[in-house]
Amino acid sequence: MTIANVKIPPFRDAHMHFMLDGRSAAPDQLLALKKAYAGHGIFAVTDMGHRNGPGLQAKSLFQPEIEVISAGIALYRHGTYGSFLGKGVSDTSKIINAVNEIADAGADFIKAINSGIVSPEKKGLVSDGGFSYKELYVLCETAHSRGLHVVCHANSDAAVLKAVKAGVRSIEHGFFVSRETLHRMADSGIAWVPTIFALRSLERSYPAAERSVIERTVDEHLSSVNYAASIGVPLFIGTDSGSKGVPHGSSFFDELRLFKKAGLSSEQIIKAACMHESEIDKGNYLLVTPDFMVRAVFKDGRQAEGVSFNELDEH
Repeated sequence: MTIANVKIPPFRDAHMHFMLDGRSAAPDQLLALKKAYAGHGIFAVTDMGHRNGPGLQAKSLFQPEIEVISAGIALYRHGTYGSFLGKGVSDTSKIINAVNEIADAGADFIKAINSGIVSPEKKGLVSDGGFSYKELYVLCETAHSRGLHVVCHANSDAAVLKAVKAGVRSIEHGFFVSRETLHRMADSGIAWVPTIFALRSLERSYPAAERSVIERTVDEHLSSVNYAASIGVPLFIGTDSGSKGVPHGSSFFDELRLFKKAGLSSEQIIKAACMHESEIDKGNYLLVTPDFMVRAVFKDGRQAEGVSFNELDEH
């Protein structure tokens, strides 16, 4: 029996940075990143910002081949985690001014940093960072008044719950989120981009004790992703590529493998990985052949070879 070609929408990386190993990409490096994404069948990216704002420049360089939506820069609470990603603010008046500045600069959404990062030293430990509830609420309300939604970097259940209550559209990372908070996200339609591989990739750079903490943290995160899928939390594939040890393009398939390891079905993984199905009707799609090779096809006649779905069964 011959299996017919299958059309799926192009891939979207829902969480990346225009950085290379943690440093802002220079203008001449952006075109190399464009090639890396196209070569892996990724034709839409969501840029989570850098203090230099390279994502706003990339929007014009990548189009029309690759859709870029960008935060420009992120907002973090002054004196805590996030200085390399954007602007530190410390009270509601400064938050309001900063949101308006970012909106005026042409950002597509607002990125808020509401916690630190996962520590490899002790399971459940997150470094300092984040806003008060009032500050985060004002940030969200100001963004909404400008027609922009808010995505929120948040680790620890307390940080995630605060963001959910404040009115964000999506949670980025979300390590140590509870099942109770996941139910609130499902009820409110708040999306989750769990960026599993970004933490998993750090294992090799730490001694055995820290590697063990990372492994246990990743395993718990995979369990949470499985539960979130089972109760209807919208999930999306985001790589955090551009961070140290997370390459652009290829890390997308590392994240797909981890979604598969979490126990999600092929249909759930494809839904999390792809642009909206309306792209197929427009004539933009990935053609998955019987041998599981992926070829990108576009309404203007362009075609680009991608990678093999067989890669999901490797490693």
